[in-house]
Formats: sequence, C-alpha cells, structure tokens
Amino acid sequence: MDIGFLPPLLENKKVILGVSGSVSIYKSLEILRGLQKLGASVRVVMSNEAQKFIQPLLFEALSHHQVLHKSSQSWSQNPCNHIELATFGDVFLIAPASANTINKLANGIADNPLLETFLAYEGIRLIAPSANTKMLENKITQDSLKKLENLGICIIPPLCKELACKTIGNGALAEPLEIIYKLLRECFKQDFWKQKEVCISGGGSIEDLDSVRYLSNHSSGKMAQYLSIASYLLGAKTTYIGSKFPFILPQEIKKTPVKSTQDFLKELNIWQETSKNHLLIMAAAISDYLPKYTHSKKLKKEDLGENWNLELIKNLDILSTIQKENQTTIGFKLESSKGLESAKKALKNKNLDAICLNMIDENFSPFNAENNDITFLSNDTCENLGKGHKLDLAFKILNKAKSL
Repeated sequence: MDIGFLPPLLENKKVILGVSGSVSIYKSLEILRGLQKLGASVRVVMSNEAQKFIQPLLFEALSHHQVLHKSSQSWSQNPCNHIELATFGDVFLIAPASANTINKLANGIADNPLLETFLAYEGIRLIAPSANTKMLENKITQDSLKKLENLGICIIPPLCKELACKTIGNGALAEPLEIIYKLLRECFKQDFWKQKEVCISGGGSIEDLDSVRYLSNHSSGKMAQYLSIASYLLGAKTTYIGSKFPFILPQEIKKTPVKSTQDFLKELNIWQETSKNHLLIMAAAISDYLPKYTHSKKLKKEDLGENWNLELIKNLDILSTIQKENQTTIGFKLESSKGLESAKKALKNKNLDAICLNMIDENFSPFNAENNDITFLSNDTCENLGKGHKLDLAFKILNKAKSL
C-alpha cells in the first residue's frame, strides 16, 4: 500500500486497532503500518480466535506497545486491560471484524478483551467486516450491521471477489488504503459539508494533433486530487473530472476520466445538471490554443518535411462560458509575472466567487510537486495561504470557500 503521498494527518492521534479471527488478518498489519506513517500511535487488541492466525508478538513488534488479549489483561501498576485501553484512543477500528464479532457486538456481548474494550469505548468507531458471503449476507448478520450503523458506528463495506473458501462473493476485507480513508473521514468530517456536492477538475487538457501526437501541458492533477481528497474527508459528495490520476482516490469519490476541452465541458455540464447546493473548483489546466486541424491517422515525417508549420486557434474558455447560477465557483490561475493583477482581472471578467493564484519562477514550480504556494482572492479578500503540502492547502481553500 502506497500511502506516502499523504502528509501526517493523524499526528498526535491515538488509534485502537481491534482484530478478530479472519484469514484477512494479514491486512491488519498493513493497516497498522499505514496509520503509523500518518503519525498515529496504534495499540492493538485481539479476540481469542485472532490469535490462532497471528501471534500477538508480531503486532507488538510493529506497534511498539503491548497487545491486549485474554492472557495479557492486567490490573497491576502498569495496567493493560479493556478499561485502560478504552480511555486511550481517539478512534477505534475493528479490521477485520468477523461475523461472530459483528453479531456479538450488536447484542452487547463482551466475552473477550476486544468486545469488552469496544463496549467500554465512547469515541469514533469503525468496523470493517470480513466473512464468508453466506455468513455475511445472512439476515442475522445484516440486521446486526444495520443495528450497529444506527448506533453511529461506521461500517466499511467489504469487497466482492474470490474469497479464501474459493467462492466468489461479497465478504472480502476492504483494501487497507480504503479503510484508512474511511477512518480519516470519520476524524475530519464537518456538518457544513455533509449536504454539499463538490466537483473538482484537474490535469491538463489533451488535444489530439493526429492519432499519436497531442498538445497538452505539464499539469499533473495533484492539486486537484488533493482537493478531491480534502473535500471527501470533510464529508462532501465529491466528483473528480480529470485527465490525470496520479494516485488512488477513495472509492466514494466519483471519478470521470477525460481528455479534451470538449470532454471537460461535457462532463462539467452533466455534473451541473444533476447536482444541487454545489461548489465547482476548476483546477484543470485547459489549453489556451487548439490545433486548427486534427488528423485521424499518424502523420509521417517524410510528408511533414523539415519544418512542421503547426497552426493553432484560440480555445474556448470553459470557466467563462459555464453557467454559475446557484453555484459557488472557484478558479485557478498560474502566472510567472503580474500574478495579482491577472488574477483580479480574471476574478471579475469570468464572474468567479474566488480564484487561487499560483506563481511559477526559476526557483519554484508547482508542476508535479507535493508542495504549492497559493494566494486566495475573492471580492472581499486577498490572502496568501502560505507554502506547504498541497493537501494542507486544499483544506485551507475549502475552509475559505465556506464563507463565499
């Protein structure tokens, strides 16, 4: 699991990782390491059955904490018990959660340290089921999951794939990155964003010259994808329309791959027609010019000659042409000189609610970088958000958007 593109979002956070008896328990090790890379301190509690798959020593070696299980419960001067652990965590995640664990939790049964700790815990709770399809889809288990969800516990949907029993069906543990995304969302979500629909466009437009060559730019799509992740983590219904996908986005983000200016425009219009109470952030780098002629086959060098006189025509400006009624619209602008002057002009001429200005020079370029330096302009404010990781800046941009 590659999680290195995310900054330490869980710095100073404490996570309780519960593991129950499932063949997918090996993924818990990956989840633990991923949480640590995000800055979290992780402690593990195991059910009795979980120890038949993996010994507690392995979790202790990775977490650098004593694992709570039936044989390690202690009420001495250095306590390690379900009451002590329940007061430790900011978040409690059970991954994997077996059908046995799910049904016991739903009925308040606490006959092992994992269940005891969960019953005593009062913070953010998540459960990632993993079970045989028939066991998971049995009405008893489904009723238990609904009951737990109604109690405010986040249920992370399992995957449909070939299971350990060689049957194909629903019940495989969700991928570790998706589980971590869900945990982050539970930590970051805000009431303001729960009813919001947010669309972010990203990457550079790709305009065909012939069947092989194209006209484009250096935009990586990273700033747009970080905006998409931030929007999702805050709780919004998020759509990403882009030509570049530099890393894996949460499953709940709707992803629409596009290429040309017309592709972007078509998909943006569809999103506007089907969404309400929405925010559009146009971070895509749309070509200023298009090739006047496009060829369906590859042009040969011998036909082109020593000089290829490529003729370009001015492209339409999507941000100027799309409708903006009942919508908050934020644009992006990249300049190498006279940035503020150009951004203020675009803010007015394109009828935007705000615009994010990037500056590029010989000492700094935001292209394909993890960091950026953004100035946020609206009709009422002009504020430099500072230089930092693009995800941190994405949160700042969305926070500013709340007041538009």
